[in-house]
Amino acid sequence: MLLPSLLSVTAAKVSRIGSWARSASTIRWCRGLAASALILGVASGNMSLGVSQSAIAAPSISATAQSKRTFDQLMNVGYAASRQGDLNTALINFRRALALRPGNPYAAAAVDNMDYYIQHARYAARQQTITQLETRLVNAINQKDWVCAATTLDELTMYTKPNSLNRERLIGHRGEVAGYLDARLDYESWSTVCTAQRPVY
Repeated sequence: MLLPSLLSVTAAKVSRIGSWARSASTIRWCRGLAASALILGVASGNMSLGVSQSAIAAPSISATAQSKRTFDQLMNVGYAASRQGDLNTALINFRRALALRPGNPYAAAAVDNMDYYIQHARYAARQQTITQLETRLVNAINQKDWVCAATTLDELTMYTKPNSLNRERLIGHRGEVAGYLDARLDYESWSTVCTAQRPVY
């Protein structure tokens, strides 16, 4: 009777051990499956992160390329305008290019050049106007057109510096001409040099 009982107990233990073995195997399988899922999840996350970073980086690259295109366009428009003699348009575009890329040597040099050319052109135009007015004044005095002489002296005075000797000289001449006008000297010659039909320039 003892042997069958031992066999029965042994069989029960073996059955339980087999069950434990199967359970342990199942647990190991589940753990392996979970680890695989975790690895796949991490890999998927890294791929997603890479896509997100690419999506973020792409606009930055695109913005840089767009900025370069805009800069080049502004510089090209400026150069074209300067070749056509439109210095103000050239200066505007060069300044915009410099604002887009502060410190750029080409844009900075272009702005400086246009500033110089514009100032030089203004000075040349000013000198030309003064020369024309002086010529008209001489003609008015020679023909005793005191009305024209007075008008011309007034215009010339505006081109002189305040409190300068040249301004004082012109004001003195203007006083002399005012005396001729008050005395109505050479009345028949008035308004013969300066007329609406004969513009000064």
